[in-house]
Amino acid sequence: MSDTTKKLKSGTTAKVLMPVIATLASAAASYLAKKGPQYVEQRVMPKLKETKEAAPAVGDVAHDLAERAKSVVGAGDDGGSSRSMAELATRRRDRAEHRAARRKAS
Repeated sequence: MSDTTKKLKSGTTAKVLMPVIATLASAAASYLAKKGPQYVEQRVMPKLKETKEAAPAVGDVAHDLAERAKSVVGAGDDGGSSRSMAELATRRRDRAEHRAARRKAS
């Protein structure tokens, strides 16, 4: 086929397909406009309500925050750390290596 014939075929194809694509896009937008609110009401809203009911109250979280922070850091009753400086340095280095590996992978 010559270049002119290819251009004519691709131009004709585009002229035929563009109205079809526009019609499909319009139909999809119309469908979403009609069914979207119903879908959100039936599917999304119940899940949001469940999440809200399952979440702890703000006061409960604030009350336990100090104890939870101590358990994460590893502070005992005397306020000292249960991990040695060498362990902390090793953990910090391992985390840095894992971060670098994740960045490299993505």
